Amino acid sequence: MYSWAQRDDTQVLDEPLYASYLTLTGAPRPYTDLVLQSQDGNGNRMLRSLMEGGAVQESVQPRIVYLKHMAKHRIGIDRELLRKGRHFLLVREPSAVIHSFSEVLEATLQETCYPALLELYSELRSMGQAPPVVLSDDLVRDPDGMLRALCAALDLPFQPQMLNWPAGPKAYDGVWAPWWYQQTHKSSGFQQPASKQQQGEQQQPQQQQGAQQPPPKQLPDHLKPLLEECRPLYALLRRHALKPLRDAATAVPRPLGSGEADSSECGGKPGQAAAAGSSASSSAGGSEKQHSGTHAYLDDPRNADILVGMWDGVTGGFDLVWRPEAKVSVLDSGFLLGDGVWEGIRLHRGVLLFMQDHIDRLFEGAKALAMDIGLTKQQLTQLVYDTVDGNGMSDGVHIRLMVTRGLKPTPYQNPRITIGQPTIVIVPEWKEAAAGPKEQGVRLFTCHVRRGSPDVQDPGWNSHSKLNCIAACIQANAAGADEALMLDPCGFVATCNSTNFFIVRKGEVWAPTTKYQMPGITRSKVLQLCRQAGIPCRELDFSLTQVYSAGEAFVTGTFAGQIPVKAVDGRAIGSGRRGPVVQRLQQLYKELCDSEAAGGRVAVDDCL
Repeated sequence: MYSWAQRDDTQVLDEPLYASYLTLTGAPRPYTDLVLQSQDGNGNRMLRSLMEGGAVQESVQPRIVYLKHMAKHRIGIDRELLRKGRHFLLVREPSAVIHSFSEVLEATLQETCYPALLELYSELRSMGQAPPVVLSDDLVRDPDGMLRALCAALDLPFQPQMLNWPAGPKAYDGVWAPWWYQQTHKSSGFQQPASKQQQGEQQQPQQQQGAQQPPPKQLPDHLKPLLEECRPLYALLRRHALKPLRDAATAVPRPLGSGEADSSECGGKPGQAAAAGSSASSSAGGSEKQHSGTHAYLDDPRNADILVGMWDGVTGGFDLVWRPEAKVSVLDSGFLLGDGVWEGIRLHRGVLLFMQDHIDRLFEGAKALAMDIGLTKQQLTQLVYDTVDGNGMSDGVHIRLMVTRGLKPTPYQNPRITIGQPTIVIVPEWKEAAAGPKEQGVRLFTCHVRRGSPDVQDPGWNSHSKLNCIAACIQANAAGADEALMLDPCGFVATCNSTNFFIVRKGEVWAPTTKYQMPGITRSKVLQLCRQAGIPCRELDFSLTQVYSAGEAFVTGTFAGQIPVKAVDGRAIGSGRRGPVVQRLQQLYKELCDSEAAGGRVAVDDCL
């Protein structure tokens, strides 16, 4: 409220429905008589008078009248009056609300306002007026960015004076201010006041941007059940929260990249906006995230509400969980240690492509790591099908199948200290590869990070521990490339950080050996297609000199298939465009996928 009062086009009113709320509910307050004496107890009458200009100061002609309310004060207000205003919700973290409220009055679920906030959000949404949601913690951390985002959401210009206000009581404070606003009165902006004590019922953000907030006070035991009741409601509101909006002239670049999201595993050229390049539409109205990169994809809004398959290794239960609520424990082995294996799988025309190969590789890695998945290959495959079927998916779907060693009782490395069976997570997404990279190609950069030998960490494991590849990717990011080209310990070409690498010399396809790289499934299919189509191919050691002078180069992966490489280390490969061998292999691979799908869902073999 103090922030909005600094605008040159705004008048503020402090909780003008308080008397109406107290009249209707009889809620106990130490200042009830003062409120009833200072306000009209009929909220509908007060709002109608306000809309007619009756409550606006005669000396002020504001464009905006800002009303600060508690959500629970909405009781008894006519629905049509809601339509005549613009609304936004400021939501605090539950433990802070409960603690501060309980210092003055008895804290209950109704008094915390979370049920009223959620009900108000739902009502406004059903009216086609879903309100912006601002998290108090976000406003404290980044007041400039959050106020810019809020003003933009309300179609109002941002005014920098909103960031500061004079300290002390205000003429527009409600009569309840002595009970609740002591700490707020010490503030003169979004800086931390001298006292770190949390204030009462209505919090005003009081922290410098980027500063750490003081740790929340521990709730007494008798209030902890109330906190448990509030958290799910807060989580639902938090899903709709605004994100900070930066002024283009003062924006701070994101570390290791920029824009909304990186389109490739390495993020494209530094400083390149996520919206760069041509846009494309998917069947669900998606758009191309970025024009280059081995993992450039078409964004699909349906993915916000997918169901994630989750196998609980402790209870042995499998559930399809709504994506916003799909979580694993912070004590899971995969999170703590990167202890797990995974597969990326395509769903094409209702069939999991090359599932036997994927499931064999997953179980092979798990066996090498002494990890008993606890299911047969057929059972795990069925869980993947159950997940995509539960989402109504049939085509253009990419699946991340992840298996971790499971839950630990405490952060500890030893695999024996694990509770129950592995955790299994199946994330399916409508995710088509963007056309740009498959036609125009990508750029690679040779990094100093090498691929290790099997006695260090077997490169054949498709494990959650990917720091070797991530370190390479970071270097490629800095060089402005789409992906890193990695060498083996002897200096021969091994692989890319997230794809397998090939070159074409005089019509012959060369592939690095699998001694220092993941034996990619798409890689093996390409070699198989070459042999079937009469395209000369071989696996061998070769150096960067032979890469630079190649006629064509390409990378392969489950997601995008085959992508041409147009340059390595700034040197154009061949003509710098997609060559005839790569184009032919793309067509052959498409036909292979169609043929695989035409065979229908075939049971996998459980043998290793």
